[in-house]
Amino acid sequence: MANEEVIVFIGILAVVALIVGAVFTSQLPLQLVLAAFLAIIGILLFHPNIVELREYERGVFFRLGKYDRVSGPGWVVYFSTIDTFIKVDLRTQVLDIDPQEVITQDNVKITIDSVIYFRIADPKKSIVEIRDFKGAVSHLIRAQLRTVIGRMLLEEVLAKTEEVNAALFNTVKDVENKWGIMTSRVEISSIELPAGLLSAMQKRREAGEYKEKMETEARAKQVSLEILDKALRSMSDRTIAYLYLDVLKRVADGKSNKIIFPLELTRLATYISEKSGWTDKVEKKDFEEIAKTLLASYHLQQKESMDKKAGLADQKTLDSAAGK
Repeated sequence: MANEEVIVFIGILAVVALIVGAVFTSQLPLQLVLAAFLAIIGILLFHPNIVELREYERGVFFRLGKYDRVSGPGWVVYFSTIDTFIKVDLRTQVLDIDPQEVITQDNVKITIDSVIYFRIADPKKSIVEIRDFKGAVSHLIRAQLRTVIGRMLLEEVLAKTEEVNAALFNTVKDVENKWGIMTSRVEISSIELPAGLLSAMQKRREAGEYKEKMETEARAKQVSLEILDKALRSMSDRTIAYLYLDVLKRVADGKSNKIIFPLELTRLATYISEKSGWTDKVEKKDFEEIAKTLLASYHLQQKESMDKKAGLADQKTLDSAAGK
């Protein structure tokens, strides 16, 4: 616009110079010269201009400072000396609200970043009714965010972000018609917690997972014991005694250096004989011999194992000597 005004001013000066020169060099009537001068000035001042507006653009035109019309898309004719216009983009725009610190109801300070998606629905209102609709929407969202978060506990904020989004969306909806915009979405893009609180929440979650694991294992063990108890109830005393002795035998056959025999082994043998109907046959037998026999068998197996290991060691020594 400034360049056009300069061009017009220079053109007027040039026309004035030409007219003055024509008056002094010719015998033209002064009235005719003035009429031509005014005609040329009128053409220079009110010559039409053309502006191209794309499909997604509209032009809000003002004539002599007063709202005139909304034009576009396509070519639009206007007079630059009396008309001005502002281009408006009708496409969906993304407004990233600056992160802000807010305090929850339980006095926890968090940083929230939000974003809003909107487009201009009424170009006239977006220009005439409000000076900076983007800044106004940003301040409105920030103020409402402080109010909403201040009424919620931290756990509620983390669990109910959709409710916070809905509250912010409804706030913008209330001013849409007045400001000439249309909101599609309002979302909280991120919530930043204090470092100490984040670590504490991580530990609490790990503790909860460990507790759940222990409870599951305890329930599984309880079921296992119930099954074992049910199985033992269906076994006879003779079967239980046999299983007990079988366990002792497997312990004796093991590779351990020590074996512990129960102090009540004599009573166990007596119990087995009574349940098996052998009391009369083994009445005079010393049941302590049972323990001695098992112990002797265990020592014999240990000696054989040690002799075998010693033989392998000697063989390796001979092999290495032969290799040298």
